[in-house]
Amino acid sequence: MKKFLSAFVLAAVLCVSAQDTFPGWGGKDPAPYKAAAEKATRVNNKANNLVMYKFLGQKAKTFEELCKIVDDVCDDLYEDPVANADRKLTLKKMFAVCRGEFIPECVAYAEKNPSWYDVYLANVYRGDAAKAYQFLLDSYKRYFYESAPEQHIKSLQNLVKWGKEAKVASLKEDFAKLAPHVKRISAKNQERWADFVKTYDSLAKEL
Repeated sequence: MKKFLSAFVLAAVLCVSAQDTFPGWGGKDPAPYKAAAEKATRVNNKANNLVMYKFLGQKAKTFEELCKIVDDVCDDLYEDPVANADRKLTLKKMFAVCRGEFIPECVAYAEKNPSWYDVYLANVYRGDAAKAYQFLLDSYKRYFYESAPEQHIKSLQNLVKWGKEAKVASLKEDFAKLAPHVKRISAKNQERWADFVKTYDSLAKEL
């Protein structure tokens, strides 16, 4: 009986997974996104597909137009106000990062509307080096304990790179202030955070 139930659950999961597809953020044809949205069973996946479908279908050209599309989609799909607000923030930033469009406009938006996705946004921002450094530093410190190890490593590397490019006088001090947090987060699982700690120590020696 247990084997039968396990097989039934697995089949159900595979069925749902097959229905929930996303053609990717780089598409140009709205049709696949419309089809994927109609079959979607997960609300986040449905939202992603609908945003892409409407963005491409309406031939949107600006970040403001994207924001309007995201707001409309989320208002239709998310009844809970907290989930609605969170998904609006995430989708706008995710679109910019994953599609590589509207990055400067999205950074300006994020400065007034911070969220955990800012760390990802900050690591793809290629504006003025000093501004890129400060935005990444602020975002990284604010969401330090919410980032995955690989994102930590990328953030540290870019902080040093952009800090040196912009000749930030406080770079060494800013980096040193992260040390207690590096120690605290790595203490929870030394094996998981080993590469991150190694990267931090190596970069700190360069400053």
